[in-house]
Amino acid sequence: MKAISVIIITRNEEHNIIDCVRSAKLLSDDIVVVDASSIDETVNLAKNEGARVFSIRWQGYGFSRNVGAIKAKHDWILSLDADERISRELCDSIEALNLTDNNCIYRFRRRNFIGEKRIRFGTLGFETVKRLYNRNYSQWDLTLVHERLQSEHPSKKLIAGHIDHYSFKNAKDYEAKAILYAQMSAEKYRSQGKTAGLVKRILSPLFNSIKSFVFQFGFLDGHAGWTSARIIALYSWLKYLYLHQLLKQSISKRISLPSKQRVERA
Repeated sequence: MKAISVIIITRNEEHNIIDCVRSAKLLSDDIVVVDASSIDETVNLAKNEGARVFSIRWQGYGFSRNVGAIKAKHDWILSLDADERISRELCDSIEALNLTDNNCIYRFRRRNFIGEKRIRFGTLGFETVKRLYNRNYSQWDLTLVHERLQSEHPSKKLIAGHIDHYSFKNAKDYEAKAILYAQMSAEKYRSQGKTAGLVKRILSPLFNSIKSFVFQFGFLDGHAGWTSARIIALYSWLKYLYLHQLLKQSISKRISLPSKQRVERA
């Protein structure tokens, strides 16, 4: 086995953690689970499978991944979510790497599922993720959602293989998670100083949905492809709507503050 540690972040993942850890064992002898206050059997199940578990207070995805990297035995890190599984093909690709370029970030495909249905086309069908890196040269940013690896002038390589991603039990679950991520994305965008004009709120959902369903051939997935395109539109619309509302609230507070102070002085 390569000198690679696998980091898994969890919170109430008792239905996923066993399969995730077992897939990680195909690649590594050092599996680190960073758990954010689970109240189910996640921690016990992970320990029973041989993982080293560290419990922390939730401070974001990137923070949890960075904690895991610090606790790891090896410098090279493969980062996973509990609902992801490493494929044999990806293991073989990683085993074939020489890992001499410490500033390289490796990415690979992620195969997404809605229930038992694999999404082969559209935005979800062509997704790749950057997850293999050297902790001495790269680390995760601390944004609320959609965290990214940061490094100075990294090289990036796409390798063969994939992870399987079982994030959505069904369309209803997919939609609920899209709403949650839209709320977190709005908070992230506000902290970054982004705006949410009317044109963006209208065109972004339309463009992203058509891109997934038409230009990325999502229609070939049938009903699942349409469902994915619809929820992508919902997510795009909601994140800018929430951002617009947050910005309006901030403006209202700034406007009302002086008058409130005048009343107090009177």
